[in-house]
Amino acid sequence: MTALKTKIPWRSLIGFELCWFLLVFFQQLLFWPVLIYLLYGLWQLPSKNAQIAVLLTAVFGIAVDSIMVATEVLSFAQTAWMPIWFLLLWAIFALALVEVMSKFLTHPGIAFVVAGVGGPLSYIGGAALSDGIMSFPAGVGSYVILGLVWGVLGILFGYSRRWYA
Repeated sequence: MTALKTKIPWRSLIGFELCWFLLVFFQQLLFWPVLIYLLYGLWQLPSKNAQIAVLLTAVFGIAVDSIMVATEVLSFAQTAWMPIWFLLLWAIFALALVEVMSKFLTHPGIAFVVAGVGGPLSYIGGAALSDGIMSFPAGVGSYVILGLVWGVLGILFGYSRRWYA
C-alpha cells in the first residue's frame, strides 16, 4: 500500500482536475484558492528546473492560445483576449504536465495522438461548462486546428521533459 502512495501523484492528479473544474465552472470566483494551490505545487516540485519548466510551459501555452484568439480559432465573451482565470488554468495545466502528464508523452506518435485528442476535448468540455464564456468561432475548423496544434504541443511537451526530469 505504501508503494502505491509513492508512485501515484494523487495531489497532482486530483488537484489539476479539481482546479480545472473550479476555474472553468466558476471562473474568477475561485481564482485565489487555485492560485494558492499553484504556489504550493510549485513549492513541492523537486528542482528549480521543474519550476522553470512550469513557468515556461504556461507562458508558451498562453502565447499559443493568444495566437488562436487573434486568429479567431478561440473566442471569449466580454473580453478581447483571454480572461484571467484562463491564464491561471494554463499555469495549473503546466504544473500537472511537469508533475505527471509529460511522462506519457515521451514517444512522439503517442504524444501527438494523446495531446491531439485530449487537448481539444478539454477545450470543448470547458466551453460547455463555462456557460458560453468560451466559444469556437471557426466551428469545425477550430476543432481541427486545436487538434493539430495540441498534437504538436504534445510532442514538444514530451521532448521538453528531458530538460527538467
